[in-house]
Amino acid sequence: MKFKNLKKSLIASVGIIAAFATAAVITITNVNAWGPTDRPTYTNEKPADYATFNSITNNVAVGDERNFVRIREAGTEDIFTDEVEVIPGHEYEVYIYYHNNAASDTNASGVGVATNVRVSSAYPTVVNTDERGMVSGIIDWSYVTPDDPDNAKEGSVWDEAYVTTKTDGTVLRYKVGTAIIHNGGEANGSVLPDALFTKEGTPIGYNKLTGTLPGCAEYSGHITYTLVAEKTDATLEKQVSLDGENWFDSVTAKPGEFVTYKVKFKNTGNTDFTNVIFKDEHDADLLLRSGSIKIYDLDHTDGYNIDDILDISGYNVGNVLKGGLVQATYQMQVRDDTAVCDRDLSNTLTASFNSTDSRTATANVHVDSCTTPPPSEEDCKTNPSLPGCKKDIPDKIPETGPLQIALAVIVALGIGAGGFYFWRTHRTLKTVESAVSGPASMDNSTPTVNTPTESTSTPVEPAEFSNPAESTPATPVASEPTDAPEAPENPETPIAPEGPTAPEVPENPETPSTPAAE
Repeated sequence: MKFKNLKKSLIASVGIIAAFATAAVITITNVNAWGPTDRPTYTNEKPADYATFNSITNNVAVGDERNFVRIREAGTEDIFTDEVEVIPGHEYEVYIYYHNNAASDTNASGVGVATNVRVSSAYPTVVNTDERGMVSGIIDWSYVTPDDPDNAKEGSVWDEAYVTTKTDGTVLRYKVGTAIIHNGGEANGSVLPDALFTKEGTPIGYNKLTGTLPGCAEYSGHITYTLVAEKTDATLEKQVSLDGENWFDSVTAKPGEFVTYKVKFKNTGNTDFTNVIFKDEHDADLLLRSGSIKIYDLDHTDGYNIDDILDISGYNVGNVLKGGLVQATYQMQVRDDTAVCDRDLSNTLTASFNSTDSRTATANVHVDSCTTPPPSEEDCKTNPSLPGCKKDIPDKIPETGPLQIALAVIVALGIGAGGFYFWRTHRTLKTVESAVSGPASMDNSTPTVNTPTESTSTPVEPAEFSNPAESTPATPVASEPTDAPEAPENPETPIAPEGPTAPEVPENPETPSTPAAE
């Protein structure tokens, strides 16, 4: 019995070696990425007594099974390795080996049979020049042990390979339909579903992909799939306009005003884009105008309207071939509320493509401060009464403190004193004139007055405050006497103000004397 099992194992090993010879599997170059690192290991001579995976260290086909994820350029005879440099325009083949390490004699009891066996894988979608992109493989399964056959346990192992590039922004894309399982059973050559690239993974098997896999090398196998390296590039521009004709990165609008956005997505790479999705995200104070969204592409140069879903679920504009262009326009209204005054309202559109890549672009609306601007100089010239126009008002109203009040009082007193002096001088002059040409006597007696006759000669005015010593009194020209004026019933004797002494009445009333100087 033992000899029969050994013979079957040798035959299986030869078959596996022959199968792997076409895959050009290489020796181990990096075993640090696998895990778990503390799991038990086994050899071909001493396999495990329960279902476990990829833990034999001297597999005649692959060497150390812990290093079970490798990669090479597709369509070549290159050996699979742990790291490869990818070049845009080339394809690369990923290799994932699997092997239930349970001894074949454990299968009959069921202890060596793994159930719910699933494989999952992941790869980087974009690789830059300063990165090592990781390609991973994970194997999960359920098992029981000989000492506890009634309680199922969960197992998991993983490994990684790496990709680098000299072309920044190199994109890796799964070539649909290339994920294939290879083994000695009826499932050989089956195409695995895209669930391979999910966290849950996809079931594998020997004859059927049911997740059941017995122990021993004859049930082992591997999975391959192809990645396409591409140089993907795209541009996305977004602008905003108040009138739909002049476009800017940012505009200033008023509450309640409508603005128009325009986005332009262009495929500038060397590969086609699939399922390009436009989705808009904007400030809550921007309101989408219903029915305003239009899409423009090569088949719809005049544009076509879509439902108001751009800012909800987004819209799939379809595939965009290399060099292709898709545009969209739509309107939004600034909320008609002064609460939005003097604010910046953002609006961002994201264009997603190939399921993993995307571009974003933003245009902003600044809301007016909602204050009335001052009138221009020309407006003020036309209408000086406009609010905000400068008036002829002094820059500063004079202060009225104690000092200013005191100065005002002094000025007022000075003006009053000057007025009083003027009044007093004027009255003195009147008194002098009265003394010169008034009644002949100041003692209430009725003087004898000659009545002057008419004459064409000009009377001589008395000199004001002249010095008698320096001037000779002027002798009036004789004239024809006239009737003497009536004396007042009770004439008042004028009181001379202080200063010059009132002149005495001359003895001869006909010849008035010149008043003495002060």
